Amino acid sequence: MDVCRCEDRCLVTCDRGFGNRLKYNPSDYPEIVIIRLPSRPNFAFWQEAIETLIQGLNAAEVTGKLWMVQGKSIKEYLSFE
Repeated sequence: MDVCRCEDRCLVTCDRGFGNRLKYNPSDYPEIVIIRLPSRPNFAFWQEAIETLIQGLNAAEVTGKLWMVQGKSIKEYLSFE
């Protein structure tokens, strides 16, 4: 996470721990994207999540936000002020 912040890069992860906005306030980091998959994902689950993420990035800005990608949906969370 520190490397992403220093290099102004987006963190894309399956680690749900980065969804803790008290610890990882989106305004303190460039972008955080969490991909939520079932406990035993297959290729189709990965493909759907990545395609959803790409469509989301084409449609909206993720900077300063936390995105949760699950299936064909993206939930967007803002920082705590």
